[in-house]
Amino acid sequence: MQNGSPYYPVLPLLLASILLLAALIVPKLRRWPLWVGAVTAIAAFGALTFLVQKAIVSPLMPHFSAASSGQRFWEQLIEASWWWAAARVVIYLSRLVVVLENRPRETRIVSDLVAGAISVATLLAIINFAFEVPIRGLLATSGVIAIVLGLALQSTLSDVFSGIAVGLERPYSAGDLLWVEGGIEGNVVQINWRSTQIMTGDNNIAIVPNSIIAKARLINRSTPTPIRSSTVTVVLEAAASMERSLRILTAAARSCRVMLAHPLPAIACTEIRGDGTVWEIGFSVASSSTLAAARTELLTQLHRHLRHAGIALAVTGLATPAVVKPPTLSQLLAQSDLFGVVAETEREQLIPYFELKFMAPGDILIQQGDIGDAMFLIMSGTAEVTVAAPAGPRVVHRMSPGESLGAIGLINGSPSPATATAVTEMQAYRIGRAELSAAIKQNPKMAGALEELARRGQAALRREAEAFEQSEPVQPEMFLGRLRNLLHALGS
Repeated sequence: MQNGSPYYPVLPLLLASILLLAALIVPKLRRWPLWVGAVTAIAAFGALTFLVQKAIVSPLMPHFSAASSGQRFWEQLIEASWWWAAARVVIYLSRLVVVLENRPRETRIVSDLVAGAISVATLLAIINFAFEVPIRGLLATSGVIAIVLGLALQSTLSDVFSGIAVGLERPYSAGDLLWVEGGIEGNVVQINWRSTQIMTGDNNIAIVPNSIIAKARLINRSTPTPIRSSTVTVVLEAAASMERSLRILTAAARSCRVMLAHPLPAIACTEIRGDGTVWEIGFSVASSSTLAAARTELLTQLHRHLRHAGIALAVTGLATPAVVKPPTLSQLLAQSDLFGVVAETEREQLIPYFELKFMAPGDILIQQGDIGDAMFLIMSGTAEVTVAAPAGPRVVHRMSPGESLGAIGLINGSPSPATATAVTEMQAYRIGRAELSAAIKQNPKMAGALEELARRGQAALRREAEAFEQSEPVQPEMFLGRLRNLLHALGS
């Protein structure tokens, strides 16, 4: 024994044991950052190396006590613990290199692989140095066992090594929206050694083995950007003019707000058949979460615009489908949220005072800040409602066929809170202050009908007010009072 005293190594062995217990217990108290664990492991390894050298001279060439089997076993445990501490330092350093703090979880596969290899090498070193057991025979035996286990666990090992390949290649990360060949699509929630877990749109967890992931076609919809593109196909009657169909489909797509305005929707005729023409409308959305809403909005606007244009959808095998007639002004007024509350006789008396206006893209229907003197009932096309902002005009609404605008300004006689501009070619019925005055003079009972409009048409008027986000809310009594003042001024 060192220094000629059999009791001299007891103190270093005791201190080393206390140090090892602390190294085992302290990391369990809380979750430390990776760099703190690495620094702690290095410091503990340095202190343990000093104590081991005092106890058994050298951890690589140990001199164990021969006087007491208990003390010898204690020294062997400390020697084994030194190798464990060395492996712990190497594992921490490798994880600092391979996986950084707050990186996606799947990169831990690589660090776990490195840690496993280090642990196996450490176990062999402990057997050889601490317990002085030759490892050549053990290595030969373990090779045979490894072959047997490899054959028995072939499927599992395939998943494991595929997981390693996925971790190295990193085609996707936790949180990415992933499509897997076979119809599985959803957000990746976890990647482990054996499988990838995907949360589908139905809030179910699909567990896909990594061996299948490695062989299947994948589409990562989150890279390089989360922007998602899609198409909607519509087949129109063969008799519809190609130019007019393109114009109506463009207006329908431009009236949608969920899809991105840039790039603009792309519309193309892909096929001409005897029973119809096939059109594809391509569009983009900010993320996959809004794709369903965008498709629903587009289909709704397509139905609205085609119906108001009198263009029918094709019927397979039928060259001439049922004729769809565009609504007349009388039908537009009856279907309008605003004029639908007016009695039919009064609506019919208003028809001669509406004038059909044709507008090109960019024409202004209502200018922000101008006093409202007319209202419009859209027949076809799309109008965009914008408000001035420091960064440029901000879109607050888009108007489609069958909708009306300008009623608030006409009734209030106040400056318009927003600008309405034709986005596409438009047809709209216009009635101004002068025409309304003429209608009241021609039929004084019209004043009562319009007063009933203000009383019962508040929902429609509020919807128009919501389109002008900066306008102040107006109470029904204020609408009614202002309308009475207007009718009095028009009738005088």
